[in-house]
Amino acid sequence: MINVDWIGFTVASTAVVLAPGPGSVFVAKTAGSVGAKAGHKAMFGIMLGDTCLITLSLLGISALFTTHPSLFHAVRLVGAGYLILLGLQSIFAVKKDKSASFHNSVLSLRRAFIITLFNPKAVFFFMAFFPIFIQSTQGGLLVPYIGMTSVFMVISFTYLYILSYISSKVGSAFQENRTIQSITRKMCGCLFIGFGIKAAAASR
Repeated sequence: MINVDWIGFTVASTAVVLAPGPGSVFVAKTAGSVGAKAGHKAMFGIMLGDTCLITLSLLGISALFTTHPSLFHAVRLVGAGYLILLGLQSIFAVKKDKSASFHNSVLSLRRAFIITLFNPKAVFFFMAFFPIFIQSTQGGLLVPYIGMTSVFMVISFTYLYILSYISSKVGSAFQENRTIQSITRKMCGCLFIGFGIKAAAASR
């Protein structure tokens, strides 16, 4: 029989989801600058990326990173570079027309997915995080991982959806104020660059 500490896992997952990171910042920025629809696409990109990372952790990809540390560092640097690039684009962006905004909306899911997927540390996190709450491994890890992934995604969806909704409303309220839009855009850009530098400088 497989036993999972669902209460402990739910509380811990909520804390993890609420912790600020590049994914949530990207969702808020996208929803605030492009709209709720693009924010929702970014949200699904984050969730898709997390699902892939959880699957990779279950398949033992962390062992591959441990055996080949150069691969781990390569993936980490690619992810860091992508965050820095997004940050620079946000800082030096110019006001776009509606067609460009629609184009950004289409790209939101892909960008969010890349931000999440190129975070190799998350593989180790999920590999260590999920087993803490599994009290029995009889029958394997597949079933509890599916159940825990579902719970984690529900929590993530709820938070990111609310974040996207609020950000889109705030963005709409200040739509005509270019000064506030510029300041917010540059602040988000600096956060992305900070996340990227931190990822590049961090050791495994």
